[in-house]
Amino acid sequence: MVSISPRWRTALTVAAAAIVLNMIGAVVAPFFFDLTRWGFHDWDTSTAARLLTVRSLKDFAQFPFWNPYACGGYPAWSYVEGGTNVVSPFLPFYLALPLPLALRLEVVGSAIVSAIGTWLLAGRFTKSIAARTLVCVLFVVNGRWALQAGSGHLWHCYYAYMPWVLYFFERAHGLGRRPGDPPPRFRDPILAGLFLALMVYAGAIYPLPHTIFVVAVYGTLLAIAYRSLRPITQGIAIAATFVGFAAPKLLPVLDAFSKSPRLTDSPETLDLTGFVTLLTSYDQHFGSRPASVSHWGWHEWGMYIGWIPLLLLIAGLFFHGGQKRDRIVKAVGLVLLVLGFGSFHRYAPWTLLHELPIFSSQHVPSRWLYPALLLLALPLAAWLGRLVERSRRAPLVEIALLAGVLFVSLDIAGVARVPMRQVFQLQLRPVSEQAEFRQYAKVPASLHYVVPDWSLPAVPAMLSNVGVIECYGVAGLAIYWQRPDGTIAGQGARGIGHPNYRGEAYLPSGVGKAKVVSFSPNRIEVQVEGAQPGDVLVLNQNFDPSWRANGEPAFPHKDAVATKLSSGDGIVTFRYWPRRQWAGLGLFAFTLAAIAFAWKRKKAESSRASALSAPADPRRRSAYSPAARRASSSPGE
Repeated sequence: MVSISPRWRTALTVAAAAIVLNMIGAVVAPFFFDLTRWGFHDWDTSTAARLLTVRSLKDFAQFPFWNPYACGGYPAWSYVEGGTNVVSPFLPFYLALPLPLALRLEVVGSAIVSAIGTWLLAGRFTKSIAARTLVCVLFVVNGRWALQAGSGHLWHCYYAYMPWVLYFFERAHGLGRRPGDPPPRFRDPILAGLFLALMVYAGAIYPLPHTIFVVAVYGTLLAIAYRSLRPITQGIAIAATFVGFAAPKLLPVLDAFSKSPRLTDSPETLDLTGFVTLLTSYDQHFGSRPASVSHWGWHEWGMYIGWIPLLLLIAGLFFHGGQKRDRIVKAVGLVLLVLGFGSFHRYAPWTLLHELPIFSSQHVPSRWLYPALLLLALPLAAWLGRLVERSRRAPLVEIALLAGVLFVSLDIAGVARVPMRQVFQLQLRPVSEQAEFRQYAKVPASLHYVVPDWSLPAVPAMLSNVGVIECYGVAGLAIYWQRPDGTIAGQGARGIGHPNYRGEAYLPSGVGKAKVVSFSPNRIEVQVEGAQPGDVLVLNQNFDPSWRANGEPAFPHKDAVATKLSSGDGIVTFRYWPRRQWAGLGLFAFTLAAIAFAWKRKKAESSRASALSAPADPRRRSAYSPAARRASSSPGE
């Protein structure tokens, strides 16, 4: 075995970084061809959620707790995909740059974050630079990533945090460490929990439960194989820090979810022909259908990596890098792979898993294939790295392997780039912001894109300070939740064009007048004149138990926000603050305090251990030697 010199390792690392960055740049380059265009499919929904953050913070100096612009109003911060750019490394982009540019930079930035985390994770399984690069090339911006990001599923971009969670979990449990790997550190489970929490803030509706599932199964198998409780104890530490860090959003989300669970069926299936096709077909764009698959467009199935990586992954199933841990990772990857084949039998893994909480709110099991690829690529990298290490010409083998990885990266990027050319094709009409907020039953024709998309737009209305009742993209309130009579449970707001619209504030009794005199997302002031004390005042927003009126809890009136008047004239101030928010902030503060206390205690214990193990002062030892004691007891003393 011939080792690679530090100089060569540095050169190869630079080359590896260039390959991965070039691949990311090649895939996303079409995003930047025309910065005046807006995204199609689900991009409007994702953009609207981020636009609310910008409007709330910059225009109203408020946190984006409530979204009054869509569906009659809904709790934005308590919605799993709401406010996703608040606790985010990309928030400065949204506050400082035009929205279309900030959106594009978030996608690019998430890919870079994914590449760094994947590189670090792969380094826990192999020291081969080429093998680590291969894992990045296969996972970071492959065909699935391009189709999902291109369709506006920006939550998919936050699989970027999965490698980071697994990397710090690997460091935390410390089992199967390779020579040169650092020992576990106090901060490892904390950082794993932090990245899990960032998934909550990013609205990672599928990456988060997938990552938790992987850590739970992987940790359990590690504990059994190594006969150690450390993966379990570290997993518990990760879970505790995750809940504490995520609590300011997690508790409001769970509160909203408990009131309106998003339960869905998931009958999708995938056969072997479709599986091979989605990995190898060059026909990978939004209008593709190269294989017969059940449900949904091809963006939910395609995941091009090409024939060479597919054959390598198959070979990797029969070989490993020599560690029990490699076989365990492979086993977890195979579990995810089988889950990705969907409900092919009444006792199929996905059919059974779909019965459990959280997973019962998910569908499209093909999404399991993306993390499965990551986990199956790791033992492949370990095996390839072992071959390199055993070679008598390791530097040359490493260079040759890296050249092959470059070829694979160019092939994948060439295919993944194709759907990116279709993404930003929508054009806004001239937008003028209305001074007074009004809601419409349907999107006015002037607030559609120049060439309408298949879904109902939300961004043009929000830019115009207009609310729209009929909406798309908000679970529980969107048009596909309509009942047979055309109504939607919980949607009490009405808009212009609806026969029951009576203004943005009104008195059902018909006595007196009510008018909105101050409007912002979380705080709305209504002036009442000539009403009767005890009458009901209705705010034309959907009811949520977190609304208060003049400090008192509001109540529902035909599913709209309402309060009783204490006097016939005056100002009534409606405020929205998530009722679980203080508990979430308190749990977050408690978690920080607990971590600080544990760190201080550990540091003190380390100092005491160092003092006990340190050699005593030679001068002090000589003072207590037998000769010194005899001299000190002499008669002449």
